[in-house]
Amino acid sequence: MYHDLSGDRITVANDAARLAWNDTLEALLAHAAATPEHLARTLKADPEFALAHAAKGLMLLSLARSELLGSARECLAAAQAAIAVRPVTRREHMVVEALALWLSDAPRQAAHRLESILDEHRFDVLALKLSHGLRFMLGDQNEMLASLRRVAPGFGETHPLTGYVNGCYAFALEEQGFYAEAERAGRRAVALSPRDAWGRHAVAHVLEMTGRTEEGVAWLSDDRNWAHANNLRFHIVWHLALFQLEQGKIAEVLRLYDEDIRREQTDDYRDIANGASLLARLEYAGADVGTRWDELAARAEGRIHDGRLVFADLHYALSLLGAGHTDSAETIACSLVQDGQFHPSGERRDAARNGAMAAFGLIAFRDGDYDEASRLLGAARKGLMTVGGSHAQRDLFEQAYIESLIRSGSHELATQILRERVAQRGGSNFFAAKRLAMLRNRSAGRAAALVVAATPLAIAH
Repeated sequence: MYHDLSGDRITVANDAARLAWNDTLEALLAHAAATPEHLARTLKADPEFALAHAAKGLMLLSLARSELLGSARECLAAAQAAIAVRPVTRREHMVVEALALWLSDAPRQAAHRLESILDEHRFDVLALKLSHGLRFMLGDQNEMLASLRRVAPGFGETHPLTGYVNGCYAFALEEQGFYAEAERAGRRAVALSPRDAWGRHAVAHVLEMTGRTEEGVAWLSDDRNWAHANNLRFHIVWHLALFQLEQGKIAEVLRLYDEDIRREQTDDYRDIANGASLLARLEYAGADVGTRWDELAARAEGRIHDGRLVFADLHYALSLLGAGHTDSAETIACSLVQDGQFHPSGERRDAARNGAMAAFGLIAFRDGDYDEASRLLGAARKGLMTVGGSHAQRDLFEQAYIESLIRSGSHELATQILRERVAQRGGSNFFAAKRLAMLRNRSAGRAAALVVAATPLAIAH
């Protein structure tokens, strides 16, 4: 009988598979680039390890790429065939069931199935991490935090993966606005597990949302802390670029974009989201981004019909609009309208309805129709959590909404939202401060003009 790092029984045939599986678990939690290699070693040592096949399928689905659906189905078939040969534990069977549910367009049920494992196996880091990622993709922030509040405190200092669990806990806390608690958990995470790139990333979110720009730059100053990571390392640099942008260091942001964020010009939706949202923010700041949109649009053209994650679809559309590929962006927006009505997944329908309004809002913004852009982006605003991603990532759509309000002349509403933004970030936000100053100057100029207009001619001259 074999047990994994968390002490749970696993149905493997030999110790080589157990050791490789333990490496897989640690790598998965560390967001290590070597995770697929460790998983491949596991299956090579034991080709009939059902849990490993199911985990692989769930990891493939998390990439939100339509061409990987077939491979994920093969993983499910392999897991079910393995179970027929070698009976597995109920815990392992539930992971296989979660994969089947996600493949059946029921991702929220899949997350619930994974979290149900934690009722009896409170230290099952595989179920914890996979459900955490799935809830993140669904925008289910309440459920993400609820499951971690239930189990994270039970991980003591002696558990080998406590640091990583605290990293997940920190992110869930931050997304619900518990910033002080999130920061404590995140700093504890990286102290216990220096390879915890997700925990370090969670603290960066706290510093971003509380307006602590200089601390953010210092926190992310040493890239050796995440050199082992998969493409999460590009996203961490994206956070560093946001801090630099907040300080007005445009040249440094562009350098980070070229040398780190888009150094590897992949079409992974997370990498494209990093690039597109940063270029849009730079343009809102008045920067010239040159021809950088063209590379992103070329990658996005190949993902137009993916339809796996609305968050991804919106950033593909943003990339296309940046390069002037309006027709392709409209194709995505129209697909979202269709999905909002007819997609078999309720989760996809909800997200697509909000995503469609945001997509057409971005199109209107790019066309210079700021009245329509503010109407559509404003209508999508409260429901955008359903598309997934973090508050920091979705803030791009909030900035586009504010910009459209200003450019359409809705200055009072823009001022109100900008003041709320400053208050939420501890009184410090470059984006808001710059626009509030501009709006005050416009108001002052208009007031002065009115005074002059109302002054008797002889006095005025």
